[in-house]
Amino acid sequence: EEGKLGGPQVRMLRVAKALGDRAETLIVMPRTNSKPFRKMCESQGVAYRAIPLTRITKEFPAALAYVLFSPWEILRLSRLFRYEQIDLVHASGGSLQYKAVIAARLAGIPVVWHINDTFAPGWVRKLFGVIQPLADGFIYASYRSQDYYSALISPGRPSVVIPSVVDSDHFDPTIEFPQDADLPSNSDWPIIGTIANVSPIKGLETLIRATAHLKQMGHCPHLVIVGSIFDRQRKYHKTLSALAKGVGLERIHFIGSRADVRPLLSRFDVYVCSALAESSPVAVCEAMAMERPIVSTDVGDVSRHLEEGASGFIVSVGDHRTMAARIAQLLEASGLRADMGKKARNNARVFSHEKIATTTLDFYRLLAPYSQAEGPV
Repeated sequence: EEGKLGGPQVRMLRVAKALGDRAETLIVMPRTNSKPFRKMCESQGVAYRAIPLTRITKEFPAALAYVLFSPWEILRLSRLFRYEQIDLVHASGGSLQYKAVIAARLAGIPVVWHINDTFAPGWVRKLFGVIQPLADGFIYASYRSQDYYSALISPGRPSVVIPSVVDSDHFDPTIEFPQDADLPSNSDWPIIGTIANVSPIKGLETLIRATAHLKQMGHCPHLVIVGSIFDRQRKYHKTLSALAKGVGLERIHFIGSRADVRPLLSRFDVYVCSALAESSPVAVCEAMAMERPIVSTDVGDVSRHLEEGASGFIVSVGDHRTMAARIAQLLEASGLRADMGKKARNNARVFSHEKIATTTLDFYRLLAPYSQAEGPV
């Protein structure tokens, strides 16, 4: 139900591509905010339909439209599923993305609900608890997501934990990439970076304060933040800029989103995830594949994939001082950075296209059995 390009959208495309001829995928998305997503579908050869779909926001006109039009949108989705002769519906995007679940049930089609968050307002959890019996099974992006929602789901329901997907052959640190024009060209100062759309949930205040604290410790790195600044986050971006100025942070760069983040990751001396809540952050997985040493807040299943002190450092959410100390430890030891990066890449094998695609398809077949002779799901 969300058209903007982010982790869930990237996952959909990568899994669809990895499934190949084993399953035919049709991605249904909103017309609004989805232009980059549509372009990526076209470049990957993945079929899609862009239809009118409203989304819930704090803005009153949009919220009113959501309430008024959602019933009709659900009916339209149900008709679309029947017309396209869909065998199984995969409702992506999290616990609030329920329209496809209801529409699939109305169409008499099995549906799996993909849960990829570890925090939701109380009313969202209550709504999820009401609608969840309609789903035939659940895919969790992390064990933390499973723990967070399991109490709302009756025992014995089919479920599986499937993390993000990253192709380590594509995210290859040995490839030489061209210099990104927006990256600092002065090689005398290290670069710490993060890939995250500018949003409060990404905890960028913590990262800014940690970088400012590094300055007090004798380090003056560039801080590069890669991600879109959507219209509804313009005010938040101004708040972050004011914070950076207030703490005396001059080398901070908001450079917008990139279709290919590999040239950026290849230049980062340290990759930092400062999020307040995540499930299976795809950007962290990509940084691991690119052999970047990582400092991350303890969110989602990051601590399951990064061994503390061996392939990365894990810090408490909001703890900018410890974050700064761990970044400084890495900046002061090139050998440690290289060693951690190699171990992180080795751990990233769990995110391989083939492994994730096979696990996903096995779960699809559990919920929607079919004869192999009849062709793909």
